[in-house]
Amino acid sequence: MYRLNYLFLFFTMTLGCFAQTGLPGTSRLTIGSKESNSLFGLNIIEYGRGKTSSNKNIEGSVYLFKNWNNLAKIWLNDKIFNIDLINYNLQNERFEIKLDNDSILIVNPMANKVEKVIVNNSVFKSYYNKELFRDTFFELIWFSDDYSLLSNYKLKITPGDINPLTKTYINPKKYIHNRSFYIKKSNGEQMTPIKLKKSEILKLIDDLYVNQVKRFVKKRRLKYNKVSDVKDVLAYYDSIKNSKKKG
Repeated sequence: MYRLNYLFLFFTMTLGCFAQTGLPGTSRLTIGSKESNSLFGLNIIEYGRGKTSSNKNIEGSVYLFKNWNNLAKIWLNDKIFNIDLINYNLQNERFEIKLDNDSILIVNPMANKVEKVIVNNSVFKSYYNKELFRDTFFELIWFSDDYSLLSNYKLKITPGDINPLTKTYINPKKYIHNRSFYIKKSNGEQMTPIKLKKSEILKLIDDLYVNQVKRFVKKRRLKYNKVSDVKDVLAYYDSIKNSKKKG
């Protein structure tokens, strides 16, 4: 526990120092660069948390993204940090920065007071998770003055199938990434689960605009269960609602 707390403190202090050496409010932390070696070096190897999570007996990955070659921006203490080689650990509910094959840097939403993280244009923000009784990262899919549409990923393991004679797996265990969706009103902290289907998406639309939105969906051949299409639907709804207010 002491080493973990030291890592969190070291991460926050180091990033703060590094931000002062580059452009105002921004910096690039590239693994293997002179800057990363001088800032982290043996300290992270010594106080790090060891290798990235893996289990050779289970197919798939505990990480959200297929590989570590992701570009990210981290908003921390009114500064923006550009990070390479980042991924999201679904098992431990945290972002991790890969320093080398044997060491990672943990980005904890509570300890590091991270405002938001953008990875490959996907926006993640820290919210209180009442199931875990702590802050965790949710993906911000859509937001307006009234509400936000969020998603959260959970890691599941399929049991697999065992041959009763040989006691070996016919079909191995697999990691499954389950995605859930929530609505969070702007004037409250509570999140309400929502499914991406026609009946529930249309509940987000004022009755005055429902038919207009339906025509838009039909004309564009959009699907209510597709995230990118739902974003288009809500953006269209927001535009016609705001246009009505201005008129």
